[in-house]
Amino acid sequence: MKKDPKNWKGCFAAVVTPFKENEDLDEESFCKNIELLINEGIYGIVVSGCTGESWALSDEERKTIFNLATEQAKDRIITVGGVGETTPKHTIKLARYAKEAGMDMIMIHPPARVIPNPREIIAFYQKISNSVDMPILLYNIPKRQAVELNVDLVDKLADIKNVVAIKESSNNFERVMEVVEKAGDQIQVFTGHSAQRGVPAILMGAKGWVGSLEPQVMGKEAIEMYNHVINGDLNKAEETQYRCMVLNNKMGGGKSGTFPAFVKYGMNLRGRPGGFPRKPILDLTEQEKKHVRSMLQELNLL
Repeated sequence: MKKDPKNWKGCFAAVVTPFKENEDLDEESFCKNIELLINEGIYGIVVSGCTGESWALSDEERKTIFNLATEQAKDRIITVGGVGETTPKHTIKLARYAKEAGMDMIMIHPPARVIPNPREIIAFYQKISNSVDMPILLYNIPKRQAVELNVDLVDKLADIKNVVAIKESSNNFERVMEVVEKAGDQIQVFTGHSAQRGVPAILMGAKGWVGSLEPQVMGKEAIEMYNHVINGDLNKAEETQYRCMVLNNKMGGGKSGTFPAFVKYGMNLRGRPGGFPRKPILDLTEQEKKHVRSMLQELNLL
């Protein structure tokens, strides 16, 4: 990246926001999860993203978890704050919260619900970059934003001063490679969906990945998959990648409730601080819980 590039790589976790059963924010569990991930070797965390149920958080709650995250991290890992909202004004407000908290970077998806054209998307990111001097991680996740940051658009966005990286979560492996080829000399490329493409993405030039289910449910095993790749232990990397794929394929896709409820339940089963989801997302049914437990047992994770 444009700022201290040696640190911007590796396995990042998009952390859950644990809630209590009454839907209150569980600050203690939030901090415990971060500390556990740090001890297991995580390179960085993304707070208040899709996995963190950002849509369910008030601005003040986001401000709170930004502060909690940086206080817990104590500069040991990279901290990224998800601040994407529909308007530049709202996004800038949250970005300033992240900056005041001491976060290292902000993650921003295109404006939600609006379906803006490329000119409007560029203006959106430019306005934020001009207003808050902080590294920006682009977030391409078309299935949630109904708009895609295509390769040519990413190339243009990479010219914006503070844009230093992208999380490519289009669920298209070829897209990751196209972005690396087109803009990899300007920004760092991280892949989402690490369960399916983490290892090959690194081998083809990506700098890391941002995972949710695997690092937080599997823990150290999934986090070390990145180290296996860069250390040349491809047999171990392939074995771990396969286990991540099995976990993701059998727990996701509507088989175990709505994301990230099954992530949280899987964490809880393993004694990790996942907590409860916040409505409109509901806790898993008994049948769904049984399925998750069976899946974890199949992978010898219980």
